[in-house]
Amino acid sequence: MKNLIYKELKISVNKFFFILPVLLGLLMFIPNWIFTIVFMYFFWISMSSIYSGYIAKRDNSFNAMLPVSKKEIVLSKIYTLFILEGVHLVVGIFFGIIHNLIYGQWNFFFDINVAFFGLMVLLYAIFNIVFLPMYFKTGYFFGKPIIYGVVVTFIYGFILEYSVTRYQEVRDIFEGDISTQFIVLLVGVILSLVLTVITIRKSIYNYESIK
Repeated sequence: MKNLIYKELKISVNKFFFILPVLLGLLMFIPNWIFTIVFMYFFWISMSSIYSGYIAKRDNSFNAMLPVSKKEIVLSKIYTLFILEGVHLVVGIFFGIIHNLIYGQWNFFFDINVAFFGLMVLLYAIFNIVFLPMYFKTGYFFGKPIIYGVVVTFIYGFILEYSVTRYQEVRDIFEGDISTQFIVLLVGVILSLVLTVITIRKSIYNYESIK
């Protein structure tokens, strides 16, 4: 398993996609912007490039020749995706903190705060549960899974941003007392873990069902 993940990180995924989070993180310095978009760029740019790269490099054919199970192949790709998403989150948190030090926390749209990052963790979990099980029905075609994942996460992000700007009650929850923000963070992480477990199990089942 470790060797498969090493293969993904060193060969299958271009190094640029580990630099891209830093470039996108600089968008966190735009004052009064929709910062949810910063995290969505991963779906819009990286995903299609990475998974088209799998096809171009004949990654499936190479994996089929290795003495590994379908489960291990699925897990290696899922864990690689988690690593990339983790890099985006860590970089986003880092630049978000600097943003608040420079501009302050208040934002016309969703503030960069504890609750915000809890909801961004959930954003990635929602994309994963839409994209990964659908992708591993074939382990090859990625177009529709990415499109569906992007649409669902866009709706999720729109609801968040619109609710905060439109309804004071929602802003009070997500941008109010720090203890409430930590509750939102905790709920976001717990929901993300639940969705992740479902995502992994469903993805493995779908890929192992391929004859």
